[in-house]
Amino acid sequence: MDSYQKLVCKIISENPGITFTALQSKSKFSKEVLSDIVDSLTKEHYIYQHYKNFYLVRKKNTIQRSYFKTALSLIVLFLAFFALSQKSYAYTPKAPNIRGNVFNPKLSGYKYIDLNKIHKKVIILNFWATWCPPCRAELPMLNRFYKRNKKNVLIIGINVNVLKNGVKNFVEQFDDGLTYPIVHANILELQDYGGINEVPQSFFIMHHKIVFHWTGQLTSGLLNAVVQKILRFEAK
Repeated sequence: MDSYQKLVCKIISENPGITFTALQSKSKFSKEVLSDIVDSLTKEHYIYQHYKNFYLVRKKNTIQRSYFKTALSLIVLFLAFFALSQKSYAYTPKAPNIRGNVFNPKLSGYKYIDLNKIHKKVIILNFWATWCPPCRAELPMLNRFYKRNKKNVLIIGINVNVLKNGVKNFVEQFDDGLTYPIVHANILELQDYGGINEVPQSFFIMHHKIVFHWTGQLTSGLLNAVVQKILRFEAK
């Protein structure tokens, strides 16, 4: 796409439904030159005409962005699987304790969480916030995973909102209610886990030792891979 075509696309993008006359006025092109540019952009599916109005074709750009996001997700997932395959699972020092009242006792069956008293399960500490879009995006997947794997896995949502107000209602109403326990992190607990300057973050714990840490939104494939790797290691 040359500079003339880019200019015309920019004008149409900023003025959806613009007429040819108005487009000519804004672009300062002659009628003949503008006609050639419009024809070429139409043939290449960058713009389309509806009656006497011109619009930008967004489907192509959307598809390209979608392909890019999919490719990027696959690359990240591949790198994660490669890291898992190389990991020896030598346990780290003891995971810092997390304690607190649970926001959703009726849905989760837990009234109070004390990490040091939980044994024989893969524990996933998921640090999140209600204002964080990637956090909210992964909550339904975590909820479904927990419902299927309660026997071997305990997910604990660690909310990092500055204020607790509204968190309880959010937890009970989101996705028809989150069924894994949600607690609120205090400043000392956040510092114990490195400050948590970015959310979401997830820590996978076994025997009170951190065996895997992930920053960013989890996928179901990555979540399954990590948990199965830990369980296979434990079964040896």
